[in-house]
Amino acid sequence: MPFGISYDIISTLSRWGIHGFYREIRIMGCENVPKEGPLIVCCTHNNMVVDPAVLATTFPHKRKIHLWAKNSLFFNKIFNYILYNSGVVPVDRTTKNNQALFSATFEVLQKGEIVAVFPEGTSHSESRLLEFKDGASWAALEYPAYLDEESKKSFNKENKKKQKEPMFTNIIPCGITYVQKSKYRSLVIVAYGRQIQVEPYIKDFEIDKRTTVKKLTKHIQTEMEKLTINAPNWEISNAATMTRLLLFSDDKLLSLEDFVRTTQSLINFYTNTTSDEVTSLKTSLNQYKTALDDFSLLNADIKRYEKHILSIPRAFYTLIYELFTFFIQLPFFLPGIIFHWPIYVLGKISVKFEKYEESIAQNKIMLGLTWLIISYTTLFFILWISLFFTSSGFVLGAGVVFMFAWYHNTFVDSHYDKFKELIASFRLFTALSNGKGSRSRELVEGLVMKRRQCLDELTRISKEYRSKSDDLRSVMEFSEKEYYSNEKK
Repeated sequence: MPFGISYDIISTLSRWGIHGFYREIRIMGCENVPKEGPLIVCCTHNNMVVDPAVLATTFPHKRKIHLWAKNSLFFNKIFNYILYNSGVVPVDRTTKNNQALFSATFEVLQKGEIVAVFPEGTSHSESRLLEFKDGASWAALEYPAYLDEESKKSFNKENKKKQKEPMFTNIIPCGITYVQKSKYRSLVIVAYGRQIQVEPYIKDFEIDKRTTVKKLTKHIQTEMEKLTINAPNWEISNAATMTRLLLFSDDKLLSLEDFVRTTQSLINFYTNTTSDEVTSLKTSLNQYKTALDDFSLLNADIKRYEKHILSIPRAFYTLIYELFTFFIQLPFFLPGIIFHWPIYVLGKISVKFEKYEESIAQNKIMLGLTWLIISYTTLFFILWISLFFTSSGFVLGAGVVFMFAWYHNTFVDSHYDKFKELIASFRLFTALSNGKGSRSRELVEGLVMKRRQCLDELTRISKEYRSKSDDLRSVMEFSEKEYYSNEKK
């Protein structure tokens, strides 16, 4: 099944949208992915169409991937052309014959290409991976039988002895972790695990197919859990997240390579330790997170007052300082704000009409990408028309549009961060001064006290339990190492 122009167009648009929305996408484990040969890639799925877009645009060695889709989508002539041209593989879910079910998949694998599968079956916003479906395992284990059958058709009786041993398609686990999956300029980690060898399962599959399929599916899920963050519930997940933010200053000391491992170690500690003091710490951390969310503030915003008395003069000074630095930089990013402000407005509006967390990012990206295509195209034609449709005007117009887009993308993160700091300072000042529509000063002061309480409890528990918990000890040692390393810098 060849890749056509549709794949290139969709991949290009996906790359623009993904890299325009997220600040950084860190790719890990590229050495685990072979440069050629058939593969089945099993990927996590908690961000709707963003997941296949991230997978397709980050896959190592620039290899293209095929995705599954139910065959009923191919009945329309237009959809049929676009889907086939994009390398989408039809799957006949109405048949119980696996060779018929995966026939198109086997054809792709036989050509040495890649099929990507999302074994959770549906996108979600749970605190851990969902129970896996068995489709990828069935396809991988049935593939050798397909090759045997094809070889029988290709060789006559005299040449049967020359047949090669059946080929196998191995499985690559992939875990996509979003630091804040629906937040603009957030971070993404894409981790590719070691190949899961299918050949050792083949003999057992010939004896007991269903049991072997379940074993392989369990193996896949286990390997994908190693690449991702999984908590038994949101209370533990939130406690681990807040602990990480307190220890690593809102992740500024924590590299993306260590993000998943550190967070999962904290989850393991809170899951396996059920003492009263640890339970109390979990409760405090969750209360602190809820209070921050209510104020739309971050831990870093409250941290500013860690060594200062929370007062109106101090908050006013911080606001004036942020306002001053913001206005100094304003001339440099004002054109970008004016040109791109509809993207932010459309994103805010889309959130109000979307009740599923896993759909928010895709809506923001699609709306933003649509606006960018229309606005940049319009800008180009305005420039070209003003230069009388000349060939030099075409080149100049295209160059100006390209430079404007490059300039905005280069400096958008620093400008966006400065704007967020200004907004946070304004919220704190209005709350403390009991301005119109603000929350009470007592609640804001309570946030500062709650943060100090969480830090004190965390410090006490880390001293007591680091000798009892390997997970907590590894995190604390890593935190101390990163802190002292950063201090030297």
